[in-house]
Amino acid sequence: MTGKWIGRAVTVTVCTAIGIGATHAAGPATVQWNEVCRVAGNRQLSITTQKGETIQGYCTAITVNEISLTTKDQRVVKIARSALARIRAIRAVNTKGHALASLGKGMHEGLRSGFGWLLSPAAPVGLVVVPGTLAWGAIAAPFCLIGDLVHVTRGGVEIEEINVL
Repeated sequence: MTGKWIGRAVTVTVCTAIGIGATHAAGPATVQWNEVCRVAGNRQLSITTQKGETIQGYCTAITVNEISLTTKDQRVVKIARSALARIRAIRAVNTKGHALASLGKGMHEGLRSGFGWLLSPAAPVGLVVVPGTLAWGAIAAPFCLIGDLVHVTRGGVEIEEINVL
């Protein structure tokens, strides 16, 4: 019976990881020129010019003929629309890639506290904490694994290609 549940958990984890990869590989977003700043939102843009130069910054304004980016050193760079070769939106993924390790540390602390309470007058609390901690770990582990795998495959950065009409 337990083997059946483990098999299902592995199947769900693999299918979810494949689904995440498929949505990531969905292709470039196509937007109107005047919508580039709105679509980028708070994500950093990486613009490659036809000469091969790459400029990174946040979109501050867009006109019919140019786009303005604010770089990390607070400079405003204006790039002519005719000089653009490619626009990409970059967003750092929130996970640091150590979700499973973090879960293990949290479970260790919870189990240590729960077993400590079992041998004290707070034994009823320990009887609740130990199974609760084990259930938390069993439920959260596949999701932590998926998060770690996504971090490894994406390198901690999500990049979306933007095609401009």
